[in-house]
Amino acid sequence: MNENELLDYLQLSFAPHVGPSTVLRLIGEFGDAGKVLSASSKQLRCVYQIGEKTAESIQRSRSQRVQLSDELAYCKKHGVRILPYHNPSYPLLLREIPSPPPVLFCVGNLQALTAPKTLAIVGTRHPTLYGQRVTRRLTSNLSRQGFTIVSGLARGIDRIAHEATLEEYGTTLAVLGSGIKNIYPASHIPLAKQIQQDGLLISEVLPSSPPHSRLFPRRNRIISGLSYGTLVVEAAARSGALITARHAMEQNREVLAIPGMIDTAVASGCNKLIKDGAQLVESLEDIIEALPHHLQSSTHHKNHRNSSNSEQPSPKRSEALSDTERQILTVIPETTTLIDMLQLPEQIPPGKLLSALTMLELKQFISRPASNSVIKIKPTPTG
Repeated sequence: MNENELLDYLQLSFAPHVGPSTVLRLIGEFGDAGKVLSASSKQLRCVYQIGEKTAESIQRSRSQRVQLSDELAYCKKHGVRILPYHNPSYPLLLREIPSPPPVLFCVGNLQALTAPKTLAIVGTRHPTLYGQRVTRRLTSNLSRQGFTIVSGLARGIDRIAHEATLEEYGTTLAVLGSGIKNIYPASHIPLAKQIQQDGLLISEVLPSSPPHSRLFPRRNRIISGLSYGTLVVEAAARSGALITARHAMEQNREVLAIPGMIDTAVASGCNKLIKDGAQLVESLEDIIEALPHHLQSSTHHKNHRNSSNSEQPSPKRSEALSDTERQILTVIPETTTLIDMLQLPEQIPPGKLLSALTMLELKQFISRPASNSVIKIKPTPTG
C-alpha cells in the first residue's frame, strides 16, 4: 500500500461504530478501503448487515484524516510496523479467528509472528507464591523447547511469563490493551523494551490510544488467537484470564489450566475450567501432549547460553539476583541441606534469609524439598 491507500484503510478501520468484521466484509465487497469510503450511503446499505448508522459513520470518518496522518507519521518515526489484514506478514493463526483485527501495530522483530510453536500464558494480576513458582518453571521449560510465549504485559502472571521467557533467551509476544505509544502499566516500560529486542509488542488500536477497560477484553481474543493453546495459571471466578480462555474455546484452540487449592480465590477459575473439560496441567509433558501433533515432533532447545558445563548461573540470570541472594546462593550445596546448617554471612538476618530463599526458589536457582531444607538446582548442560 502507498501512504494514501494506508490512510484510507486506517480511516475505515477506525471509523466509529464500524467493527472488525464489518471492515473486512466491506473490503471484500468493494475491493479496497478507498472504494468503500467513496461509496454512497445507498451502496453501503446494500451490503449485508450494514445499516444507516454504520453507513453515515463511514461517510463522516473523513474528519479523522488529520489525526490518522499524525499517527502514521509517529509510526514511521518510531519504527512501528503497520500490518493490514491482507499483508503477507499478518499472522496466519490470527486470520482464522472470528473478528480478526483489521490492522496490527507492531514494534520489534516481525519475524516473531512466524513462530511455528506458540502458547499463551495468562492469569491473575495477584498470584500466590505457588502461582508464581509454577508459571516461572513451566514458562522456562517451554522456552527451552522452542515455544514462543504470548501474554498481555499485565502485572502478575503475564509479567512473570514474559520475564521467564527472556531469562531463557526465548521469544515472547506482548499484546497490549492500549496503543504502542502508551505502554500500560507504565512500570512495565523497561520490560516492554526488553521484549521488543527479539520479540514483539502488538496492538490493534492507534498508537496514541490510552489504556481503557473496554480494550483489555478485546485484546484477549488476540492473545488466544496468536496461540495454539492457552494456559491459565491462576484466575478468579470472574477475570480477564477466563475471558481469554473463553476466546480460545470459541477459536477451537486448546485450553489448559493449573489446578489450585480449593480454598484460594484465584484458583476457583482454573478449577472450574478443569471441571468444564480444560486439560489439567501438572508438567511440561501435559502441555505438549495436549497441543496439536505437529508441535510435539519438533521440540528443541532455544537457548543461546555459553555451551560450557559451568555450574554457575549465566551472566544474564545472575543480573537478576540481589547482592543478598547471590551471597546466599554461594553457600547452598547441590545436596539437600537443612536451612539451619547453612554457613551464612553474619550480616544476613533470619528475616532477610527467608525472603531471599523465596525469591531464589521463584527464580529457579534452588528447590525447597521441605519447609526447613534447601538444595541448589544444578543447571542442565547445554550445547
